[in-house]
Amino acid sequence: MAESMWLEPIASAAAWPASAQCSAASIFATLVAAIVAKGLKAAQLKAAATRDAVQKDYDFIVIGAGSAGCVVANRLSEEKKWKVLLLEAGPEETDLNMVPAMASRYLTDDFFWWKYTTQKSGWDPGSRASRGKGMGGSSAVNAMHFTRGNREDFEHLKALGNTGWGFEDVLKYFKKAENNHDFPKDTTYHGTTGPQDVMLDRFRDPNTALLVQAYEEIGMARVEDVNGASQLGTSTVGGVSWAPGAVLNGERRSSNRAYLGAAVRKRPNLTVQTGAFVRRVVVSGGRAVGVEYDGPAGRKTVTATKEVVVSGGAYNSPQILMLSGIGPKAHLQDVGIKLVQDLPGVGQRLHDHMFGSGGVKFLLSKTAKLGTVQQYVDTVKEYVQKRTGPLSATANPANLFYRSSHQPKGVTRPDIQISIGGGRTTSKLPASCPEGDPAGTFYNQLAFNPINLHPKSRGQILLNKKAPYGPPLIFGNVFGDESDLLPVIEAYQLVARLNATKALRSNGVQVSVSTAKACASLRFNSDAFWRCQLKGKGKANQHPTSTCSMGPDSDPLAVVNPRLQVRGVKGLRVIDASVLAETTSGNTNAVCVMVGEKGADLIKEDWKSLH
Repeated sequence: MAESMWLEPIASAAAWPASAQCSAASIFATLVAAIVAKGLKAAQLKAAATRDAVQKDYDFIVIGAGSAGCVVANRLSEEKKWKVLLLEAGPEETDLNMVPAMASRYLTDDFFWWKYTTQKSGWDPGSRASRGKGMGGSSAVNAMHFTRGNREDFEHLKALGNTGWGFEDVLKYFKKAENNHDFPKDTTYHGTTGPQDVMLDRFRDPNTALLVQAYEEIGMARVEDVNGASQLGTSTVGGVSWAPGAVLNGERRSSNRAYLGAAVRKRPNLTVQTGAFVRRVVVSGGRAVGVEYDGPAGRKTVTATKEVVVSGGAYNSPQILMLSGIGPKAHLQDVGIKLVQDLPGVGQRLHDHMFGSGGVKFLLSKTAKLGTVQQYVDTVKEYVQKRTGPLSATANPANLFYRSSHQPKGVTRPDIQISIGGGRTTSKLPASCPEGDPAGTFYNQLAFNPINLHPKSRGQILLNKKAPYGPPLIFGNVFGDESDLLPVIEAYQLVARLNATKALRSNGVQVSVSTAKACASLRFNSDAFWRCQLKGKGKANQHPTSTCSMGPDSDPLAVVNPRLQVRGVKGLRVIDASVLAETTSGNTNAVCVMVGEKGADLIKEDWKSLH
């Protein structure tokens, strides 16, 4: 627990201005935004003072301190004879990242994010595609869900020719990473000695609990441990569960906090350099021999005597490879990058979970939580003093994993995920009042967005010809294959069944659908109605994978082999979500950590076998 807490200034009613116009939620938003702005300014000044501590050469250079990169840097530097350099373009993580309920809601500055946008493609009109920037990467700004996916995900990965990536192979790395605080006796599926703390939220939001009950009423199984024996529990259709999070006692535990704490940073063989934007991997004689980057001391090149590991994530890793001359020949020639290795699959096969905004909300009456000034003060005080209460939990603390009727015969994993929660306050206020409480602490409605976990649609990442070192061009191709809409439509059709449940009716919870004018004449809840509602509103869920996909030699688009080595370039690996052949059945943060653990072990095995 932090010695001091940045929310302390508003833990007293004396700090709250009286206002006849603005709601308590609006005042709260104003006060928090002001505190965040002050903290951000201090963090920016600290980042600007960063010095370049990089020496001449290292055994290993890791590019990117995200969910996988932090793991790799930790595990490689366990070998005392190996000198390890970790390069991160962003800054050190701040205490502003710590409060679970405020995940990605107040930290909107590009200090914390790569503020990318997607290109218009498929049903995506072009939208935000941000990734975490700084130590911890997206694990420092995400919603902290720590779901592993489904056994079948990894069995399928293995069946594609990726030896060593079946469920039993990866389970030991999930366990190695984990310090589980809820199921410590289940040693079959959980670990308790790893760096990554994992906990269920200790605060259970009562309205989320009502929705959990409603799903159970319509036949979904209650699953106590979604990372245990079964993701769907006793059901073959759907399982509803509270979401495990990368949290410890009400505070975020990013990969940075978990794997690169003070003791690890003190290792004499580990150098962590922030503010280091990598331009390219230097390749000589068919081997990666170093990295060129722009850092606090200007442009530098540093040597790697053993390997370079790219852990930039599914957007930045293919960009870095292409800037290094490794990628599709025709595209690199078009952009003006000298070809080093023709790898057609770099940047291809972009795979992400997909959803469409259908305008569905759960409106609350009896159980609405609008909040008074005193309630906000009490909530802030509780979190500041105890790290408990609503601010200690994520805004979407539960999930339904659902197997639609459109899953192929013999496939048992879910193809739909519905996050349960997402509270918002809607009220009519003067224009001078900001939007109320984006933390979702007090609210009068909950959201409903079904996500397709296994779409057929694939996108791609390309370099921007006008600015190759700027944001990459991201083509998500959301619902490019329109059959991907079918499970999403089926999930939306659940709302009518939920509206009839006792759990919702007896508590005054009502489903509300904002029908688009173009859809008003269509029969409500028909396939045609939902297809109309979703038209042009497709979005990727920001769980991108597969742009440096692993595969056997027979796979023409495989970028890395099952040992995560880049084909045709010695001494170069990619270790992050981009190596997965397809995305998994749930949020991908835990999977990234697992890939980091397994990737680091593969490196150790290969180099120790040489000696």
